[in-house]
Amino acid sequence: MDTERKMKGSKILPAMLAVALLATQGCERHEERIFHMIRCTMAASIEKQDDSVIEKSWEITGLYMRENGIKKSQAELTAIAANIRDEIMGPPDSSWDERDSRVVKIVNSEFCTAYLNLLQPK
Repeated sequence: MDTERKMKGSKILPAMLAVALLATQGCERHEERIFHMIRCTMAASIEKQDDSVIEKSWEITGLYMRENGIKKSQAELTAIAANIRDEIMGPPDSSWDERDSRVVKIVNSEFCTAYLNLLQPK
């Protein structure tokens, strides 16, 4: 029981910090924050960031949506992910270097840098 409580506690603090961070990142609406959270997570996963960070990011996105009463259907989330994938991949004739450059630009953005740093294992 203690171990279970410790595990839950270790997830709650980063979640609270991430939600607080999101409130300070200049996103005008919840929808925009969700988009940036998913965009950051997808780019970071392509850049082969630590899997635990990617997992935490998906958990934080879900928590943020629940705490703000935002309900997205699977189709809506799929459409958001498809738009981000298209942004990352670029035109069909894009080289892998161009794609990698777009990934780095996203991961190094102010929002994504702060968000991923917050989720790094301590």
